[in-house]
Amino acid sequence: MKCVHLDFHTSPDIKGVGTQFNKSEFTKALKNAKIDRMTVFAKCHHGYTYYPSRVSSMHPGLNFNLLKEEIEAIHDAGAKAPIYITVGWSKKDADEHPEWHHVDFDTGNSYCAGTPFSNNPDEPIPECSWVMLCPSGPYLEHLKAITHEVCREFHPVDGIFYDIVFAGDSCVCDACKAEMQKRGLDYSNRSDAKKYYIQRRVEVLKTLSDIVHSYAPKATVFYNSGGADMNRPDFHPYSTHYELEDLPTAWGGYDEMPIRAKFFEKYGKEFNGMTGKFHHDWGEFGGFKNKDALKYEMADMMSVGAGMSIGDHLHPLGGLDESTYREIGYAYSYIDSIKEYGSDTLPHTDLALWLRHDKASDLGASKLLGIMHVEYDVIDSSESLDKYKCIILPDSVRLTEKEKFDLISFANNGGKIVASYASVFDELGIYKIAPSDCDKDFIECEMDDVNTPFLSYSSAYKVKSDGEVHAYIREPYFNRTHQHFCGHKNTPFKPERADYPALIKKGNVVYFSHPVFEAYNKSGSYLLEKYIMKGITLVYDPFIKADNLPSCGRIRLRKSKNANFYSLHTLYSPPISRGNVHLLADFPTLHDVKITLKIDEKIQEITLEPQGEKIDFIQDGNELSFTLKPFSLHQLAVIKW
Repeated sequence: MKCVHLDFHTSPDIKGVGTQFNKSEFTKALKNAKIDRMTVFAKCHHGYTYYPSRVSSMHPGLNFNLLKEEIEAIHDAGAKAPIYITVGWSKKDADEHPEWHHVDFDTGNSYCAGTPFSNNPDEPIPECSWVMLCPSGPYLEHLKAITHEVCREFHPVDGIFYDIVFAGDSCVCDACKAEMQKRGLDYSNRSDAKKYYIQRRVEVLKTLSDIVHSYAPKATVFYNSGGADMNRPDFHPYSTHYELEDLPTAWGGYDEMPIRAKFFEKYGKEFNGMTGKFHHDWGEFGGFKNKDALKYEMADMMSVGAGMSIGDHLHPLGGLDESTYREIGYAYSYIDSIKEYGSDTLPHTDLALWLRHDKASDLGASKLLGIMHVEYDVIDSSESLDKYKCIILPDSVRLTEKEKFDLISFANNGGKIVASYASVFDELGIYKIAPSDCDKDFIECEMDDVNTPFLSYSSAYKVKSDGEVHAYIREPYFNRTHQHFCGHKNTPFKPERADYPALIKKGNVVYFSHPVFEAYNKSGSYLLEKYIMKGITLVYDPFIKADNLPSCGRIRLRKSKNANFYSLHTLYSPPISRGNVHLLADFPTLHDVKITLKIDEKIQEITLEPQGEKIDFIQDGNELSFTLKPFSLHQLAVIKW
């Protein structure tokens, strides 16, 4: 799926809205840009609709049904047109209905994204500053009314995209407090307020979805800003698909989307990666991304099985920007040239990352595996471990007794486990004593270039085991306090080893006594990176290896669901920092990238796509090896049997 999310948050102070909209030119631009779906606006964050509404207010600068014209133009292009409705941010509604405000649990004030509005009308307003509304109370009646209206007026709707649905984890507006009391919950207790927040949000999602599907049973429905949060599983069932809003130049860089894609793929629903055409962030008029960066991002999304969505913002006058859609077409044309081998595939891997559901640990592990060029699945239960040779438990995974039992069985049957910090348990032969009292300590380990103990950027868990010790701990002389400190940063290490280890191998289990994945995510330490790799490879031999691929290169193997081929995606562009943005600016040509992988099928041919060029390969038993021709940005190798 090749999508565009067409933002249209337009100030009521702008006149002549939509006067440059031309239906035939709109349709032509979408066709040329190879777009399958475009999300267009019913109601925006300023609180106005873009069609004549009986339950809300049409934008004062608009004098025709722009939404209707857009939908018709999109349909003429052979594409779908889901409709956008704002939920959390609507300035007109916030101004007129203070009783609809989301109220912050800690302050008792209206919750504001960014900086609260000033009483000085001439004071500059920071970016993205909106009062949050609460859909749990009387505001829900308005949301229901506008949903009914949109579904009737534009029947049958292709879908509804609800935006800014979730904020924080609790609300204590008058409506929420009254309902909590009815349910026997104490609104002054944060735990009860959080419990109610989830209960009520689920009810809201179900209510709105039921309305949409009463008009159009096959319509898509998505709840943004939390509806695709890996750590909010209660809300996941109510979206028909997922849109992973991971604009890499705005937040998270290029490491956020892959792990989330792997998580949401397991639901079996459509899911899209989302980026922007902007240099930086949403609503950046005149901001442009390097067209090859956009092409890279689309190929990256394809390589993790995701559909693609590119964010744009329509100019108030309603004309699509020619330069923007030329760039979008450039990226999507490339995807069309290889889509035969990108769709209907599944990741092919023998390693799983068991989520801690803590961003620092999970993302740190994902980054580390990416640098190792190791493909992986994500799991968060022991529901099915049979396909894996290795399971990674990062830092402090919470396990039930059944999950512990399943992991013990997994290890006893030859499976490998890599655990860190509090994720280990006694039945694996590594016994936790207590967390260390040190603020930071040091790791003594034989490394390639450094024999001196190096900083762990964390504190260890004290454990005991009769397993093989592969690294030792050196404690600092004392913790850094006002009473005891040494120099500018952290205290040096003692000359003697601590009486508890840093890295142990016990049978099929490798254990790091530090929260190494969180520490790596926060510090980016080169030595910590090499140390973690050393520990993982004590028990796990990756089934795919890529010689001469730089560490920030990406390699992913996917297997066709319905045909006899693997798709091997290799990508490379080194992200750089400019100003406040991480971006892709250079796409160096790579030479002599040699791929070695272990697969069971007897291979017939390997072609490079979209070139359609066959390349030589050697297969010895289950080991396949071949060398890619020189390439830049992305190379797809199709391995057929």
